[in-house]
Amino acid sequence: MYLERHLAVPLRRAVQAEGLVVLEGPRRAGKTAMLRKEFADSLYVSLDDAVDRQRAREDPERFLVRLRRATVIDELQRAPELVDYLRRVEVELPLVFASPVRLGLPLGRLELHGPTLAERQRRNALSISMIGRFVPARVKRGVEDVGWVRDQGWPEADLRGLVPVRDLDRLILFAEKVRAASGTGLQQQELARQAGVSHRTAVRWLEALEACFLIVKLEPIAADFGRRIVKRPKLHFLMGSGNFESEVVSEIYRNACHAGIEARLGYWRDSNGLEVPLVLEDEWGGARIGVGIAETLTPAVEGSLLRWMRLSKAEQAAMITKVFPKTERRETRVLRYEAGQL
Repeated sequence: MYLERHLAVPLRRAVQAEGLVVLEGPRRAGKTAMLRKEFADSLYVSLDDAVDRQRAREDPERFLVRLRRATVIDELQRAPELVDYLRRVEVELPLVFASPVRLGLPLGRLELHGPTLAERQRRNALSISMIGRFVPARVKRGVEDVGWVRDQGWPEADLRGLVPVRDLDRLILFAEKVRAASGTGLQQQELARQAGVSHRTAVRWLEALEACFLIVKLEPIAADFGRRIVKRPKLHFLMGSGNFESEVVSEIYRNACHAGIEARLGYWRDSNGLEVPLVLEDEWGGARIGVGIAETLTPAVEGSLLRWMRLSKAEQAAMITKVFPKTERRETRVLRYEAGQL
């Protein structure tokens, strides 16, 4: 049974407004199923087909001209010559492209990831623009306990296309080390040492994992509020990390992507260990909203968030945990969410 995706509406609007749109996202996220349903009247071409792929690579211009009507072109990354052509030439034909890797094309771009918790529960997601802005109502859960979405699969072919890999087992080992480090500050040299590869190789492999939508790096926000701050990015595996903080960040990031908006996420940590694991850069009101994330809420966890609020002069913040204890709120400006409400 087809699962309705929240990105379907932003995708249709983007195609109507821009004509050319690239839909990117990891394999098995549901890109093909959504495109074939939402654009059932359009021609569908997959570059997995050897004949179409050869035509697209040999003469991209002629390949596109022959289409003559609205078309969905899947597996775009398999024709590098067509990708280069799209970087250089404006195309007027309404086209929707799909790719499991980031291509960096100067076109309208949307991301589809694995189903979010809200999509699996068939309800609207918590809007990223509203976190920290209202007291959340309780969510009526269905009979099915959907849990967190797990690993979507290993994109071996896509990774091989991005980086030359002689020892696939070592790349898999490296990816497992990255997964184990999910939710911590990025230490490229240490990851390289653990996997037995050079620092340069680790950097390239991290770029490939990011291009295949396996990881996301949160940059520290620039404001220091008079403190010496950590400037190392923070690493999060997007699916199946086994780390609660990464699962929450992944859910918020994917909810934003599926709403068709840019997820402006960062974090803040000073040299004394005071940390806010997620900071939403609020482009709507020009404010920053700190988000505390912890499996179990303790006075120390909530106290750290309150200290950051005083430093940053933030008016509101949010706390996300698995289940909140039945205690009175310490601070009405800290709005509480259970992870299942995302």
